[in-house]
Amino acid sequence: MTRAKRADVARLAGVSSAVVSYVLNGGPRPVAEATRARVLAAVDELRYRPNASARALRLARTNVLGLLIPDITNPYFSEFALRLQDHAYARGYGLMIANTGEDGVKATGELRNMLGGEVDGIAIYSVRKPETLKSIVKAGMKVVLLDWHLTDPNLPSVGIDDYGATRQAVEHLLSHGHREVGFIAGTGDLTQRQQAWCDVMVTYCTPDRMATLKAVGDFSREGGFLAALDLLQQRNPPKAIFVSSDVQAIGALRAVQHFGLRIPEDVAIVSLDGTEASAFTYPSLTAIQVPLDEIAKHCIDKLTALGSDEKMRTTVPHQLVTRESCGCDGRQSGTYLPECPPPRPSSS
Repeated sequence: MTRAKRADVARLAGVSSAVVSYVLNGGPRPVAEATRARVLAAVDELRYRPNASARALRLARTNVLGLLIPDITNPYFSEFALRLQDHAYARGYGLMIANTGEDGVKATGELRNMLGGEVDGIAIYSVRKPETLKSIVKAGMKVVLLDWHLTDPNLPSVGIDDYGATRQAVEHLLSHGHREVGFIAGTGDLTQRQQAWCDVMVTYCTPDRMATLKAVGDFSREGGFLAALDLLQQRNPPKAIFVSSDVQAIGALRAVQHFGLRIPEDVAIVSLDGTEASAFTYPSLTAIQVPLDEIAKHCIDKLTALGSDEKMRTTVPHQLVTRESCGCDGRQSGTYLPECPPPRPSSS
């Protein structure tokens, strides 16, 4: 079946092609309601769809935004992508997603399409190499950085205070009576989180001891599992661990249970992300909750701003959500879990 053209719609509606354009684009000239109704009826009858490529060339924009993330299977990134898509759609934009891999340099067809002009701007997570970021900016693409603001303060960015969030998580574990808090870092640049952990731990540990309290793993369940094994197999393992992401923390929970240890009695854990998954682990994860919806909204605001004087760095507030893995009772409001009945007493 031949695709309908604007001239076909105009002919059926008994108007000029210009009038069809005015109706579909909301101007620039007004159209009588009766005429508008005839045009829209013709559009429906012919199943007419405007040519997106031609429209993009005419308007010098595509009404599509891009998102670079390392791994869509990571709950943090999948949840963020959904929220970014919702805010983009509310502004009349579509969303194109490209997975860059954990090292941030994986070439994808989606990324090539983005740089080829198929998007109006890109939200960027985890582009680890400065030259990769420079090539994106050099292509004339508007970008918003979501975790690289410290390496290029001249580009717009949105995020939480990583240093403050980490410090709050570690100090919360200290408030439970711990004096040595292990640290499971992720691969890549986590300077602020590591610095915050070091600044707190230096009061309680020697540099040599601090070196044994840190382990590094991929941002995955397996990465967290293996990193936790490294910490727990030591002669003097930590009794509390701060983990850089929920997905790693899920692996860390499994590692603790692998050794037959109890959480939080033997090992307490706090993570950073606060995804929906953190509320449904067993025991449930105490976590620094990142406000993904708010970050997504600010990101779309920056990508679609017409001016160039928008605030370069937007820092959004985080929240510590206490649950069971640190030793709290897990009944704090604001978690993802519905209201739960009290546990049934055990029969004797």
